[in-house]
Amino acid sequence: MSTRSPTSRAPFSFTLLVLAGCATGFPVVSTQGPTGASSRYAQSTDSATAACLRNPACYKTLPGEEAIIPGLSRAVDAANAATSMSVMLEDADIKVVEWALTDCAQKANEQVNKEDEELQGREPTREQCRQVVRMEGGKEVTRAMELGARKHKVALDCVRNAFAERFTQNVRVEPTYQKDFSTGLWRWVDPKQVEEWLQLGLTSMLWGALVPDIVIHVSGDPNQVRRIYDFKFPCPADNRPTWRPFTEGQAHYPNHQGTMYRKALLEGKLDPRFVTPKGIQ
Repeated sequence: MSTRSPTSRAPFSFTLLVLAGCATGFPVVSTQGPTGASSRYAQSTDSATAACLRNPACYKTLPGEEAIIPGLSRAVDAANAATSMSVMLEDADIKVVEWALTDCAQKANEQVNKEDEELQGREPTREQCRQVVRMEGGKEVTRAMELGARKHKVALDCVRNAFAERFTQNVRVEPTYQKDFSTGLWRWVDPKQVEEWLQLGLTSMLWGALVPDIVIHVSGDPNQVRRIYDFKFPCPADNRPTWRPFTEGQAHYPNHQGTMYRKALLEGKLDPRFVTPKGIQ
C-alpha cells in the first residue's frame, strides 16, 4: 500500500465518512442493479453484500487474514489522529473491499451452480468441466468455459451494486487503460469515449487496451493504480487460478494478463491478485 503523503490525505478523509456510515448503519449503499436476468440476481444477493458493507456484524474473516472489524473499530476510535493513523485506515479499507469481492465471488459461484440443470448446486467434477457443451465460431466451448463466463458476469454485477455508492472515488469496475504512445504512459480511458469508439466501429482504437476486473486507485485519480483484481472461477474448484495468456497475433503476446497488469499499470511494484470463491490469492 502506498504511504506517500500526497495520496494519503484524501483517502483518509473519505475513509472517515465511510467508517462513520458503517458505524451508524446509515444506508449509504445502493441496492439498485442493472436490468436483465443478472439484475434480478443482483437485487437479491448483491443487496445482501451491500447491506453487509453497512453492517460490520456480518463481515467474515478472509482466508489467511485477521478479522476486519477490529481494524475498523480502531479506525473509528482513532478519527482524531488522522495523520498518524492514515496508513492503517487505508489497509482497513482494502480489507473491506477484498471482503466484498470474495463475497461476490462466492455468491456468483453458488448461484450459477444452482442454476445449472446438470450440477443442481453441486461443484462440477473434473470430467464435467472438460465436457464440450457447444460449438462457437468453429471452436469447442467446455462447461468450464461456460460456467466461468456466467460466474464472471454475475460477480461483476454484484460488485457494481455493492460499490454503487461506496468507495466510488477509489474503486472502478472493468476500467479501460490504453497506452499513450506519445508519452509511453498507460492512461485510463473514459467509459464514454470507449462507448463512442465502439458505436462508431473504431475498435482499432482499443487495440492492446487492458481491462482489469477491479482496480483500486488513488482517490479521484484512476491513473494512479494501487491494486488490481481479476475474478477467476477454477473448474474444478481445486484447480489453481491462472492468468490468461495472450496468443500470437495479439498485442501483448507472449505475455499473460498478470504480467501486463504488473508492468503497465502497477509500475512493476505489486502483483495483481486473483479473486476466487476461496478468497484473495
